[in-house]
Amino acid sequence: MFFKKRKSNGKETDGIIITENASGAKIEGYNRLRDNILFLNADGNNKVIQVESSVAHEGKTTVATNLAVSLGLTDKKVVVVDLDFHRPNVHRFLGTSLETGLAEYVLGQAEIKDVIKKTEYKNVDIISRGAKIYNSSVVFISDKFKTLIKKLREDYDYVILDCAPILQVSDYINISQVSDGVLFLVAYGMTTRNQVSDAIKELNKNNTKILGTVFTMYDRKKSIYGENAYYGKGYYSYYRSTLDDDAKKDK
Repeated sequence: MFFKKRKSNGKETDGIIITENASGAKIEGYNRLRDNILFLNADGNNKVIQVESSVAHEGKTTVATNLAVSLGLTDKKVVVVDLDFHRPNVHRFLGTSLETGLAEYVLGQAEIKDVIKKTEYKNVDIISRGAKIYNSSVVFISDKFKTLIKKLREDYDYVILDCAPILQVSDYINISQVSDGVLFLVAYGMTTRNQVSDAIKELNKNNTKILGTVFTMYDRKKSIYGENAYYGKGYYSYYRSTLDDDAKKDK
């Protein structure tokens, strides 16, 4: 199975690779992530998931959308909400339009039902950014935004929030007030130790729950760990959550 390629700002980006009959190491990485998320939400208390990274280009949208598609194939009803107001890309990955989205809803120009779009993927809906809003904090502290997330929580099994990078935009502070926790991404060979440390400090400072981490963009050929250390030889090949530590303690 090959990546679908979608163009963003003239550059090709990795798209949706999950299909019903797909197989391979990259797919297995997403399946493992999906299964951990399903287990983590067994009690229904971790269904609104905030996808974050330290800086840009760590694969947030790729992980958020492929996770959503993978969950949808297990008959879970999923909606992906694009909360990266500076670099909205979810609509490109899921093949919908940017227009009539969260901005129009918050501005009172559209109802919730008007901004939820169906996608070509089973059980996966999307809310795009919509029009450009320069002060995104105004959106995330509004009662309308809180009402929206509450409604989505009631109507969907999973609400995936694709958010702006922690060290570049402070939106995560307000978004964490309505999410159940953060899925934190770290890009192999790109994100520095200091960036990860600073981002984690910011999340902890705001008492944000970290559900787990996703190691992205792993390249086995360039790794010092050897080919058996991680899944596959491409992107998004390794998933580690707090559940792994808990499982070790239980043994």
